[in-house]
Amino acid sequence: MKKALFITTTLLLAGCTSSGLDVEQVTRPNDWSVTAPEGSEMVAADNLHQWWTKFQDPTLNALVELALQESPDRLIAESRIAEARGLRKSARSTLLPQISGRASASRRDEDLTGSGGYPDNTYEAGFDASYELDVFGKNRNAFKAADADFEALRERYNTVTLTLIGDVVRSYIDFRAAQNQKRIAEKNLKSQEQTLALVQDMNQAGSAPRLDVERAENLVNTTRASIPEYNRIENNARLRLSVLTGKLPEQLLATLETPMAIPGADAQPVLMSPANIIEQRPDVRTAGYNFAAATGRAKSATANYFPTITVGGFYGVTDTLLLGTTHIWNIAAGAAVSLIDFGRISGQVDAANERQKQAFESYRKTIVEAVVDVETAMNDYSNINNKRYALQKAYDSADKALGLSQSLFKEGEISFLDVLDAQRSANRAEADLVQANAAQSESLVRLYKSLGVY
Repeated sequence: MKKALFITTTLLLAGCTSSGLDVEQVTRPNDWSVTAPEGSEMVAADNLHQWWTKFQDPTLNALVELALQESPDRLIAESRIAEARGLRKSARSTLLPQISGRASASRRDEDLTGSGGYPDNTYEAGFDASYELDVFGKNRNAFKAADADFEALRERYNTVTLTLIGDVVRSYIDFRAAQNQKRIAEKNLKSQEQTLALVQDMNQAGSAPRLDVERAENLVNTTRASIPEYNRIENNARLRLSVLTGKLPEQLLATLETPMAIPGADAQPVLMSPANIIEQRPDVRTAGYNFAAATGRAKSATANYFPTITVGGFYGVTDTLLLGTTHIWNIAAGAAVSLIDFGRISGQVDAANERQKQAFESYRKTIVEAVVDVETAMNDYSNINNKRYALQKAYDSADKALGLSQSLFKEGEISFLDVLDAQRSANRAEADLVQANAAQSESLVRLYKSLGVY
């Protein structure tokens, strides 16, 4: 009767180890809800490795490689993987027998009568062995949890790497955008200063009013005031690159000193299917491993309800003057179970089960965030691309209008105010186009990063 009661209780408790939660229950997307960017193509993950090289910028490639080698964040994540590997090794040891040995030697003389007896040499050596029979899976599930923690940290390392690459590329685009904006402002300033000098000469000759001089000076000073802001943005982007690559700011000056165009504005976007992205993204994989770890700990905690069964043994040898060589050994088995703990075990099990639920919901949320991340990047790229196309046409028109206004002014057909308006429009259109090129490149970076491959 007692045996039957024990077996029934064990089976009932074993049923408590399953919460019914499974990552396969989470709904996954079948298709995207937003329209794919024009010109994009569906590719396999293997075709996305080193996607930043598609921007065809050698300096950018060098900065990314430098960050991958020297970034403190990436090296910290790498060290955490090694830490988790050690913890996993420690958890695995509980599944194997534990063997220890000891040895000692002593020499003593207890000649109390003064008869001149010989000293007694004593030698002892022995081995202890113990093994916990993991009948109910306590240690086995604890090892599975440690193994899942290790895999989760490996995926976090991939997340850190992917984020690092994305930040390097975006910071580099910001640097080149500010650099090009400054170049355009300096070019416009030079042209405007020449126009101002011409108007000043005309004013002195009496063929232009003082008002035209003041308007020309206003445009010159407005353009000149924009250059320090571009300097600030350029230097801040360069300093961010210093942190990301783990190099001091002065060490990057030589790498960035050569002016170059904004990279990536003409690169073509690519996509993967929703199922492939869910499979590839390291944050989703991390959340899955976190759930597996929480499940293992919940099962391990539940196993504390069951008896702990251990088998141990000892073998030793002693050698003394009186007894000679003696062999000693023993084998023992034992079982221990908590009978009354005032809720200690049940509290641990309840907490572990709730942590498992939290991990499950976190996994479900991460999938939704991953899908939204990709679709947001797709939406941004499509609309920014359309905006860039319109700004390109606006700049072309403004540039032509500027040329015509200058010719008509020289022929006396229009006023100088019309020329200034044309200059302002052309300057603004060119600056907007550079900004749109940078936004286009950064939206492409977000799209590539959201695919989860590097």
